Amino acid sequence: MTGDRIEVATAMAWPRQGGLWRRCFASVIDYLVVLIPLYFLVAGLFMLTDGGVKGHFGLFLTVCRPGKVHGSLSPERYDWQVCRSSLLGFPVADWAVGTAKASQFAKPETVSIDLNSKGNFRTAALDLGFLDLPALAIYLLVMEMTLGQSVGKRALVLVVYDEHNWQRRGLPLQKAFRRQLIKFLGAFPLVLTGTWSAFQTWGSFPGPAPSYPWWEFVPALAAAGFALGLALIWPLWIGISIALGHEPIHDRIAGTTVRTRETHE
Repeated sequence: MTGDRIEVATAMAWPRQGGLWRRCFASVIDYLVVLIPLYFLVAGLFMLTDGGVKGHFGLFLTVCRPGKVHGSLSPERYDWQVCRSSLLGFPVADWAVGTAKASQFAKPETVSIDLNSKGNFRTAALDLGFLDLPALAIYLLVMEMTLGQSVGKRALVLVVYDEHNWQRRGLPLQKAFRRQLIKFLGAFPLVLTGTWSAFQTWGSFPGPAPSYPWWEFVPALAAAGFALGLALIWPLWIGISIALGHEPIHDRIAGTTVRTRETHE
């Protein structure tokens, strides 16, 4: 009888679960906390390497305008658009898109080439656009392991608890690592594809986009479709679980739970 009373008291002591929208807003804040410094890092590397490092992370302004370029690719054969991506006025990518002036084919030949600060062609820059999700996962791992909450969760009054020791501040390393591993599992194929593509093209010389028969695109499109589909379905499944009042898969496997702190303040 005494044991039953202890279990009931423990259950009543638990703060209530964090709702879907609260957790979504916390995630948006955390993404911005990681994304903005990452943008400034890439902007600094972009300037230091004269355009040798670039990055697109989804939150940027791109402006394209007709312009002249210089290089060894017979630029007079193309009509050029010079494009720049920037955030708060800091450039993170410069490139030119050329369309062949005259072509007997239905689809004109196009070419996209990175530029240096003087508007000259350069070898392909290293695109660090694949870093946002790994950086976010590492940030959440460190914050939840040390404090039990990230900046976004703190702003929305949420805490990640160890299910077996809810009075502990922060998570054990094993649980924190397992939680982030499962949470971002759906994005792994997309991140790996982006990483492979970035290093595959890095340092390559500019040239017209090659033309391949349509059937050679099928395996690549299938792989890209799988990666993109998994990246979309995985967070959707997590969101549905939270909306239904269940623990999402990463919390179930890690033995953690996200609750409010309202009962302790």
